Amino acid sequence: ASLSEATIKQYSYPLRAWWNFCQRNQKPLFSPSVTHMLDFLAQELPNISSFSSLNTMRSAISLISDNEIGNHPMVRRFCKGVAMLKPPRPRYDFIWDPAPVIAKLALIFPYDSLSLAVITRKLVLLLALSSGQRAQTFSSIRLSQISLNEKLIIRIPDRIKTSAPGRYQPLLCFSRFASHENLCIVRLIEHYIDRTKNLRPLTCDFLFISLSKPFKAVTSQTISRWIKQALKECGVNTAMFSAHSTRHASTSRAAERGVALDLIKRAAGWSGESQVFAKFYNRPIINPNDFSEAILS
Repeated sequence: ASLSEATIKQYSYPLRAWWNFCQRNQKPLFSPSVTHMLDFLAQELPNISSFSSLNTMRSAISLISDNEIGNHPMVRRFCKGVAMLKPPRPRYDFIWDPAPVIAKLALIFPYDSLSLAVITRKLVLLLALSSGQRAQTFSSIRLSQISLNEKLIIRIPDRIKTSAPGRYQPLLCFSRFASHENLCIVRLIEHYIDRTKNLRPLTCDFLFISLSKPFKAVTSQTISRWIKQALKECGVNTAMFSAHSTRHASTSRAAERGVALDLIKRAAGWSGESQVFAKFYNRPIINPNDFSEAILS
């Protein structure tokens, strides 16, 4: 229970590689020596692209070892050397401009004549841009945790990537965009809920459902695919930029428009001490208050 599904998936390759190494060299799987551990890491070094990949391997092996081998001074020193040879780098050197994307999303209106697929793709992309959150967060949205009045408030009680003891769960807040109803997330979610109410299984409490029978709740991978398809339809080069690039684009745009760094971090789910935004997300935009309003205005 202490490991998330994402962590288990992340550890699967390192543990398979470790098991093969131990079998091939007739070494103990659960009680490795320092030499044994360093030999394995050195062998894997050509196959990894960054220090974070190596650190994942170290953590995975430490998890199953009975001697905390990952914390041995020699192992830590080896990893520190790799960090200098292969330092973490941002995925993108620059990011696409959200402005033309939002302009194209504004044209997808009114909704009554549009297909559910088109409406769904607009909604997930607009949510991603106006909140700076991950697809995992959107797949966790429950109808029972949505409050719709003058403002839209969405609580996320489920455990997500950024969940940790003492850290607040995401709380998404959106005001009605009366002057631009074609970009109003509150209006769009109201329409989506009404459009899907007769399709949704009675036991399904999740907001987003599949576009075909049996109309069940979708995974974060499906939402990422929808976002990527919507980006492509809006002219973004999806061979270069993934669905996750919406976090780079929206947070960089907010910073460019003068939104306080603390607000950007809170909106995107980073802790106050996090250096992630400065190191990896704040990218120059090609063609260069409230977080969502800074993005959409």
